[in-house]
Amino acid sequence: MRRNTSERELHEYVAGVEGHDSQVTGIVGYFYRMYRDEVLARVAGVRGRDILEVGCGEGMMFDGTGAHPVQMDVSMTRVTRAAGKCRLLLCADGYQLPFANESFEIVLLVAVLEHTREPWRLLGETRRVLKRGGRAIMVVPNDITMSAGRLVLRKFPIRYPDHLTFTTPAKMRRWLADGFSVRESFTLPFRALPFAANLYYFAVAERR
Repeated sequence: MRRNTSERELHEYVAGVEGHDSQVTGIVGYFYRMYRDEVLARVAGVRGRDILEVGCGEGMMFDGTGAHPVQMDVSMTRVTRAAGKCRLLLCADGYQLPFANESFEIVLLVAVLEHTREPWRLLGETRRVLKRGGRAIMVVPNDITMSAGRLVLRKFPIRYPDHLTFTTPAKMRRWLADGFSVRESFTLPFRALPFAANLYYFAVAERR
């Protein structure tokens, strides 16, 4: 891909060569279900229309749960694949969320921020569409351990080609300092170990 490729073009390209089915099966699927369960536990009881999932991919997060949040992705390829799983679905850009201010109680950014060149802008839009006291629920990967895992599984390139920003807990705290209060954070799959020894960082931040 060209260096000046837009984020949307890059995500469309990756969607065409690597579907999400492989991410919910085998050992990768085991870890996916681990953080999915954490997300679903924190949205239980919230009305679907009060939840926005940014970067819903192929619609797997809520598939089979009976919940019907508003779901969106920047890739039309992903949205087309998600159509059979999602009721309230649209193709849109997270940098310009097509919703009024204070529209949602919860915004999900699950494995999303690393796919953007300017994650702080996406968090700014997230804050805008959250109601005061609303929550952003985020999961970001450790690209080093994830890349090591892809190498072991013989998946190439070893770093996901549409991971554009290396995210860390320190960066997350810095980005969230503008307008959010972090209410919960931990690493997965091993909560007692630091991020460097883990696959994911999970955070819940409240809009101030």
